[in-house]
Amino acid sequence: MLDISERVTILNDLIQDGCLQQARILSNNELPTIANRGVVAGVKGEIYIDSQEISLWVGIKESFPLTLPIIFLRPAHVLGIIPHLEQDGYLCYSDSEGLFLDSSNPVGILTEAVKRAIELLEKSVRDENKWDFMDEFHAYWLQLCSETTSLTAYLPIDNTLRKIYAYKTSNRYVLVADKIDRACAYFNHQNKKLDSYTRHTALYIPLEAGTFLTPPTPKQLWTVRDLQEIICKNVSADNKKKLRQYRVRENRAEELVIMGIPRPQGGMTLIGLIFSDVGEKHPLISGNSTKVPRPINVQRYDLDYLMPRGGANANLDQIKALVVGCGAVGGNIPASLVQAGIRDLTLVDPDRLKPENTYRHVMGKCQEKQYKTLAIKEEIKSKYPYLTITTHQNYIDKAISQGEIDLSDFDLAIFATGNQTMELYLNRLVHQNNLLAVLTWLEPYGIGGHSLLTRSEMPGCFQCLFNSDPTRDDYNHNRASFAAPNQSFAKNNLGCGASYTEYGALDAQKTAIQAVQLALDGLQEVEPKNALISWKGRDNRFTAAGFKTSPRYQLSSDRLEEFKYHYINPQCPICGEEK
Repeated sequence: MLDISERVTILNDLIQDGCLQQARILSNNELPTIANRGVVAGVKGEIYIDSQEISLWVGIKESFPLTLPIIFLRPAHVLGIIPHLEQDGYLCYSDSEGLFLDSSNPVGILTEAVKRAIELLEKSVRDENKWDFMDEFHAYWLQLCSETTSLTAYLPIDNTLRKIYAYKTSNRYVLVADKIDRACAYFNHQNKKLDSYTRHTALYIPLEAGTFLTPPTPKQLWTVRDLQEIICKNVSADNKKKLRQYRVRENRAEELVIMGIPRPQGGMTLIGLIFSDVGEKHPLISGNSTKVPRPINVQRYDLDYLMPRGGANANLDQIKALVVGCGAVGGNIPASLVQAGIRDLTLVDPDRLKPENTYRHVMGKCQEKQYKTLAIKEEIKSKYPYLTITTHQNYIDKAISQGEIDLSDFDLAIFATGNQTMELYLNRLVHQNNLLAVLTWLEPYGIGGHSLLTRSEMPGCFQCLFNSDPTRDDYNHNRASFAAPNQSFAKNNLGCGASYTEYGALDAQKTAIQAVQLALDGLQEVEPKNALISWKGRDNRFTAAGFKTSPRYQLSSDRLEEFKYHYINPQCPICGEEK
């Protein structure tokens, strides 16, 4: 934060720098005209663009030099309608996302800002960046719309002109969709308000790739004739034919059109237009509506828009995933799968949330004594759209034997039961079905966690980790373990039946993330083999409690990665060569 005298000094240094001609500090009468942008002080000066003298105002906020300077063109449209220029003359000369500012050199920040603004204006007058209009069309369209003229779209965005449906309250449009089920799916079928909306027909018109349009301005909105010309030049022949065949209901007061504007960088921007005084034919066909269509902001809520924006992989949205065990580790897995792009989940766990697990379970004290599966389901559905989540409050072996679960129905299973006997049983079933599975477990006292990817018809499985020779000291000891064999880690503070293994929430989260990433790598064939992945934690609490680590714990993280296939047992009775 700079005080007033420091601001004056820095602005005077900018004037002396000479990047602006005839520069002077903005007067108290001039500042209010740009104060709505947070400007508290600034400089005005002249620059030359294509031999034309242009006035630039360079303002700073209270947060400067931690934030970019604000630059205005005066008058706002002295160069006409150009990209990255808003109606008040604000010039978006730099994207602040991920930008580093050297706050120790505020004058340098100001001069660099002026330099970038000049470069942008020079490109604009030479039409070198005109296609930025198309990529930024939504931003320009927003400047035309009032806050009350906004709706949400639950449409599959494609290149087919078609009738769609608009849902309306008594006084405004709320949403558009091919059918109401698409909007209901976004809300996971929980929004009862949708039933109270009235339905009206509307029209979706996609423009062809390669379309170029100069956005309209508040002073020069598109007329019906303008829109007819846009459609004539930028709609496919097949879609023009469909438009000519489109009919509206008689005596319709208004007609809604959703237009798809293709972006050079990919994807589609949606804009809305309301036509008034509609006759028997659509105004885009007959042109008998003399009123200028009203612009409406359209916010996309379809999966193709939301998933990539959030980093999810749309290629995973048809995957059906099974999560068995919803405790400290498994409880973190469902949300991570959803965030990755998987929308169809089945959760299996018989347990309820217990107060003693508050600080290491993802649900904390939320819905205490509720079934873990139901609590996690409600939590996830309250955060993420378009989900199908099935729950079974049962042990997995019983759910399978009783016909509730058929492993062949799933593309992915993640087992986080913490019960090695149960997971050896599940491992065998995985290799009897065409299934990709990850088994994951956590070591005591946070010394590490493990995830094992296994697929049928491929060597490497959970059984490979166990020596079945009862004469050996490490009989039935998990060879991946960071703890030496023949030790008991169970703690018991409440008497019989209340034992537990000590580890923390961060250990559980780290293991869950590792398991989900390994599962995704397997699904996308980034990991081509059945791999064992382990992370190592500190052993100070473990050894202080009197326990011993295994030789595997002594391996470095790099060596653990290098040996991720070495666990495979060619003589394994489940996945080995002689099974």
